[in-house]
Amino acid sequence: MRKLVAALLLFPGMLFPVSAEAALPPAQVYIVAGSPITMVSRETKVPVSVQNNYDRPIKVRVHAKSVNNALSVGKYVSITIPANSRKDALLPISVLTGGKFNVKVWLTTFTDIRIGSSVYLKLTANPDVEQVIMIGFGAFILVLIGLGVFRMLRRGKARA
Repeated sequence: MRKLVAALLLFPGMLFPVSAEAALPPAQVYIVAGSPITMVSRETKVPVSVQNNYDRPIKVRVHAKSVNNALSVGKYVSITIPANSRKDALLPISVLTGGKFNVKVWLTTFTDIRIGSSVYLKLTANPDVEQVIMIGFGAFILVLIGLGVFRMLRRGKARA
């Protein structure tokens, strides 16, 4: 009887089984949720902030996936996060059309073991804004040059 009591005291999981998920501590390396991101070009690198609460540097892979075919995401990005700090991983993303997109982002180890839970990034893409701004800026410069030439010609006629 003493052996049975000692076994139950040493291994309480035998008497009251505990699920494996409840016994796991919360992830100490995780993706920090951020605000929505607006893209104004067709290709960019979107920052994803990763927090490391361990006392040593950690190497992880940041994966991303979009369900929309108009948004293309790179396979993964590998980063090393210093101890007790936060670092941004820059995910290469390209878009075909404008719109609102959700991108699923998650972390894995180098042996493809998933760390923590997935986070969804909200992206708004306006890829033609960059071209409109560049054309507008170029037109503004041409108008300034034209006004300068006109003023120089008028000043030359007044002197003559």
